Amino acid sequence: MRKTFLFFFMALMISWGELKAQSDYIIMLDNGNSVTNAEYAHMKRGAIKLMEELLACNTRNRVAVVQYGTGKFGDTSGTGKSLLYIESDFTNDHFTAQNFERRLDFGHLFNESLVLIADALSGGGNNDIISPQMTLSNTQPLKFVVFTDAERNSGGADGSYLVNYNNTAYSDPLAFEMAVKFKMMGAQFTMIHANTNNAAVGAAASIASAGGSYTGTPLEPNTSDPDYGVLPRLYYNRPNGFSVGQPEMDYWPNLASNICNTNGMGTVNFRYEPGECIGATSGIGGYYNLPAGATLVNLRVELIGLQNGTVFPVNFTPNFGPGNFYNYYFQPSDFDNAVNGGVTGEQKFRVSMVYLYNGNYEIAYAWNNYPFFDYDITMKCPHLRAAKLQTEERLFKLTPNPTNGLFKVILNKDIKSGTLEVRDLIGNMVYNKVLRGGKEIEVDLSSRKEGVYIVNITTDKNEIYSEKIIKK
Repeated sequence: MRKTFLFFFMALMISWGELKAQSDYIIMLDNGNSVTNAEYAHMKRGAIKLMEELLACNTRNRVAVVQYGTGKFGDTSGTGKSLLYIESDFTNDHFTAQNFERRLDFGHLFNESLVLIADALSGGGNNDIISPQMTLSNTQPLKFVVFTDAERNSGGADGSYLVNYNNTAYSDPLAFEMAVKFKMMGAQFTMIHANTNNAAVGAAASIASAGGSYTGTPLEPNTSDPDYGVLPRLYYNRPNGFSVGQPEMDYWPNLASNICNTNGMGTVNFRYEPGECIGATSGIGGYYNLPAGATLVNLRVELIGLQNGTVFPVNFTPNFGPGNFYNYYFQPSDFDNAVNGGVTGEQKFRVSMVYLYNGNYEIAYAWNNYPFFDYDITMKCPHLRAAKLQTEERLFKLTPNPTNGLFKVILNKDIKSGTLEVRDLIGNMVYNKVLRGGKEIEVDLSSRKEGVYIVNITTDKNEIYSEKIIKK
């Protein structure tokens, strides 16, 4: 690594001391060929959902997506050396951050890709950084978030490896050379790892920084690691890949809470069941949190275009409940500004909270906590898309719907066993029942407030089916 990088970081460490609350996050995406295109789609969705949480957690946070591999995507052969593609410089603009696609392929060399990132941070550039953006302007405490399915290191050409390609001995500090150098300069590593091999898990957990909840079994020892002997670690194992399931509704917000410092500022969140058009919307609801002594000014909702970043206000007059809860049920006319502005295609909601704190007007943002879709709403209505996680086949129907509280769940086919859950749009469970045969289940939501609820049935084959019920 170049001496200029070391001097660069020494200067940064001095400036970081006064900026502990906010951070610059490098989101590293494994582009190796063991990550299929379908799995890459899940990885991308997870990365975007996590970035949304990090940007909402602290408006001064910035993110940069960096993809790494050993060959160009769509090319015929790998290069056998580490390549890097930097999507943009650090930014807090959501549209810029989420606007990326797969760039690389073949294998990847994680340790060697950190050498290229060091060059980008030093401003020197490198011919193996093949993107138009070749540098990263880091001015805040640096945090890495790594999405990977890599093995430890088996030595083959174009492999996907976590440790130094040329120094592979178990627990040898040189195996983790670049991660250790970054850690010694104050950087933090969070590893999101889709691999169950013990050697791979131990190496990835060793790279991960202190924090989180991983207790270190297995954990490859590295005496040069600033976190040597420290548990837990910011290691998140994904045995079934990067997609999240119904029980993991809050996976990305929970992960973000472990690596983001809000500095006591206001926050807001919301959940909206995506996939429908403006002619058949769901309810939106969430919670806001203010620092002590702050006053809420207003809540706003905007549509953000995923294709071009357009921003249009949406009519929004929320109802407020206990515990700083708010919700609202959209009508098609609420989207007139966007329709009249010629908006087309897929959109995301953004909730903005304006509040008065210490004599100053502050703002906090939030994107949808619902983790299963790439967008929240589309401007056209050729068909409705319900949130069915395993299949589009309807396992059951709900009647009556809407309901005053009492309704039946009528199964269209027999299931030997399973579970039935009803959750509100925030994800709180309001009803559950173990299923052991039978065609009809009676559910009573009479004591619950008006709104939209999600009815989930999980079968004995771990298939998940979902439908909405509206409580009048």
